[in-house]
Amino acid sequence: MEKFTSKNFKILMIAVVILLGVLVYGLNAGTSVFSNVFGTVSAPLLTAGTNTTEGAKEFLNLDGMSKEELKALYNDLSEENQKLREQLVDYYTLKDENASYENILSVKKAMPDLQLAAGSVVGRDPNDVFGDFTINCGSLAGVSVGDAVITETGVVGVVEEVYAASSRVRSILSEKTQIGATDKSCKESGVVTSDIQFANSGKVKMLYLTRDTEVQPGSIITTSGAGGVFPGDLLIGRVDSVERSNADSSYYAILTPYVDVTEVTDVFVVTDFDGKGDVTTGLPETNNKDEEDPAQTASKGNE
Repeated sequence: MEKFTSKNFKILMIAVVILLGVLVYGLNAGTSVFSNVFGTVSAPLLTAGTNTTEGAKEFLNLDGMSKEELKALYNDLSEENQKLREQLVDYYTLKDENASYENILSVKKAMPDLQLAAGSVVGRDPNDVFGDFTINCGSLAGVSVGDAVITETGVVGVVEEVYAASSRVRSILSEKTQIGATDKSCKESGVVTSDIQFANSGKVKMLYLTRDTEVQPGSIITTSGAGGVFPGDLLIGRVDSVERSNADSSYYAILTPYVDVTEVTDVFVVTDFDGKGDVTTGLPETNNKDEEDPAQTASKGNE
């Protein structure tokens, strides 16, 4: 500590004050005056600064500390580091919660009758081509088997298994998932599903379109509400092309879902809505085996 109360240190402090005054004057007087004055004053200050730095190094020299002092310093630093880590975790937790609340508000504003439970993806099977996953939201949050799973962007899938604090979600890419759908522009209805060939390319298909269908590339497909699982007007995907079925004279559309289920991290489970469980408008049974690989089909426009 004597280094910081020495005569040289006091002189350095006085010089710093003088230098600040010179800098203010130089800025007001012009560039040339500032350069000349700064060059004259800076040289002796560099020498004094070097001496002071050496004094600081000596003050912080760990070699001069006892074993007990080093241990105490280490413990203090470790405790401070732990506090900083905890604060960082709290920050990101609050940030994620805030984003989740904002998303819930946006969905609730668009569809006020929906009852939602927020969840995050906590597990995936890298070998599952359909993109199914597990979320940290279960029966304690009101989740039930068959509940729709969505994001603020669109449909994700359906709850397949429920536990107290987690649930297994079957994605929209699964061949077991069937969603009543409609074209927002022409109002034509169908059923959206998928199979392993479509899932490999991240696509789904809308079945049961008529030969004179008005569904076309670029059309926006949403849920129709039929089947009582999904509320109506949720975004599903965008039409890439319209193809002819090999099984009959009907057509089907190939869609790119608005939500990439392989990348989704946060979701909402629709625990209740007006019309949930209403099966009076059921869905026709699908037969995915009748469709070819999308790469092998011919588009309607090429017939």
